[in-house]
This record gives sequence, C-alpha cells and structure tokens, in this order.
Amino acid sequence: MKVLDADLKQEIARVNNNVNLSLFGTGLRKQRVTIVEDKIIITADHKRIPALAAIDQRDRMSSRIADVAILDEYKRRLKQELIEQIHLPVICVLKDYAPDYELAVTFILLKDGR
Repeated sequence: MKVLDADLKQEIARVNNNVNLSLFGTGLRKQRVTIVEDKIIITADHKRIPALAAIDQRDRMSSRIADVAILDEYKRRLKQELIEQIHLPVICVLKDYAPDYELAVTFILLKDGR
C-alpha cells in the first residue's frame, strides 16, 4: 500500500465524519476506508438517531422512508465534499444502513485514473 493511499484514506475518513457531524450532530464511532482501484468502500459504526429508533419500534415503514431521505442527503453532501475538498473525481455515492446493527456501508465510484 502506498503512503499516498494511507493519506487519502485519512482524508476520506475525515470528510465522511464531518458530513455525519453536519447531518446528525455526532461523529462516527468508528470507520474503515478501503480503496480498490477506482472504488472506495467505507464501513462505519454509528449510533442510530434516537427519534428514528423510537419510531422503528412502532412503525418501521415510516422510519425507513425517513432513512431513505437522510441517506439521499448524505450521499449528495458526501459527493460534493469529496469533490470540493479532496478533488476526487466522484461519479456516484451509494449507501445503505442496517439500523439493527447500527452499521453503514458506503460505496464511492470514481472516474478511471483518479
């Protein structure tokens, strides 16, 4: 692994944590950034939004709709910040979250030749 990749991973983790701070008011408990060619995979452990956790117990469909809206905003912000702050050629950001385990996986596809 190149030193440059280690620095890039740290920068991606910093940007990702800051996006979470801006949306949820709290940072991630832990995260891991993996880079494979033109793909970035972030696995993260973070606390469920308390209001959504409460709604989950009574009405999973309503909290799922809220989750999707939050994920869409997160993906938009993360893409924008990675482009503006690190100058990564991001094509798209995909993300899913498992509330039962408080785990998220984010997949970022870059243009060839990052």
